[in-house]
Amino acid sequence: MNISLKPQHSATSQWFAQLELGFCAQDDRTILKHRKHFGPIRVQKMLWPEKTGVCHAIIVHPPAGIAGGDHLSFQIHVAENAHGLVTTPGAGKWYQTNAKQAFQHIQIKVDANATLEWLPQETMLFNGAVAESSNHIHLAQSASFIGWDMLVIGRQSRAEQFAKGHYRSEVKLWREQNLLVADILSFAGNDRWLSSCLGMNNCAVMGSLWAVAPEKFRSSVILEQQLEWIRELMVRMKASVTLTLLGDVMCARYLGNDARQCHDAFAAIRAKLRRYWFLLDEEFPRIWRT
Repeated sequence: MNISLKPQHSATSQWFAQLELGFCAQDDRTILKHRKHFGPIRVQKMLWPEKTGVCHAIIVHPPAGIAGGDHLSFQIHVAENAHGLVTTPGAGKWYQTNAKQAFQHIQIKVDANATLEWLPQETMLFNGAVAESSNHIHLAQSASFIGWDMLVIGRQSRAEQFAKGHYRSEVKLWREQNLLVADILSFAGNDRWLSSCLGMNNCAVMGSLWAVAPEKFRSSVILEQQLEWIRELMVRMKASVTLTLLGDVMCARYLGNDARQCHDAFAAIRAKLRRYWFLLDEEFPRIWRT
């Protein structure tokens, strides 16, 4: 990817940060061949805990949260035949702001026969935040992807409600030039959607997981069978998760009040899909255990 790291400051910007990551296959493992940053975002560590050589990368943002006027940008490229996994060491935060917009943009590109697991921990939306998040994922025809987004509305320890501010998120997933998923969410403080039974139903935690299988597993018969096995697992875990197929994209949704339950359910789904599609063990990122 040709991405410029020249900061794009505006009159109201307070903090600009950008990170580029480029994974490629080399010998019997994946390496992080390209790494470039501007501002405080960077890679804390790369690990290779799996015999297949999957590269686990941990990205950190030392300020821990995004304040009004901040603009964070991530570009992740996984080259042909590589397998990368990206996660974070803890929850992200959208801080209360003085009406200035905060932004986070994530651009992901996965080449032929490559795989990316995008597994950030949950994001907390503080009352008074004005936040915009976009996730654009571009897959080659034979690329695979497992990724999720988990949002906690208000600080649960304070029983905080989202009474003012605004939040907008956008997830778009393409295969070649075909748009497979367009998932857009927008709400304001005290929005009716937060309490409606057609929306959040007064719950504080929502999550979405998206998964695209390797080509040989994309038949509806195979995916429906795998989905049924995962549904049975969710019932045993008593997790508030619904599962559907959007064409050949597997989608899981969580709605509830327990961020840990959401994380554990999505991690269990991801572990099953790794076994079904790649014959890999679950191999949770080590940072999750610290």
